[in-house]
Amino acid sequence: MKSSGKRLFLFLLLQLTALSLLASLRFINLETTITLAFFNLLFASLIFQLHGSQSRKMGMLTIGNIVGFFWNLVFFYFSSAGTAFFGSAFSAFYTIAYPLLNLMWIVPFWSLTLSFLAKPPNLSAEVKRQ
Repeated sequence: MKSSGKRLFLFLLLQLTALSLLASLRFINLETTITLAFFNLLFASLIFQLHGSQSRKMGMLTIGNIVGFFWNLVFFYFSSAGTAFFGSAFSAFYTIAYPLLNLMWIVPFWSLTLSFLAKPPNLSAEVKRQ
């Protein structure tokens, strides 16, 4: 990919990431936006030290934001339905369970990203030793 094409692709991925943050604030709630912002800060501070191209890293960040947005959209509808059916007691339960439910998508996505961007082992050295 040429330099201008890479820049355009990175800009598109950055816009998709920002769009997922704005959409979560507009359509879901502030807690979701804070969760995605926290995910972005953790991801950016830790993942950019791994191997792989900048485009691949930004792509994984964008995919993580899209997954987080839809996951939290499901949480929001689940919370609304539970509160309508069970009353305010469910809202208290959901407030306590919300961080744990978010860990159910953050940790697996983070581990998949780490394995996707890990430095591949030097297989030729292994073959020569045997």
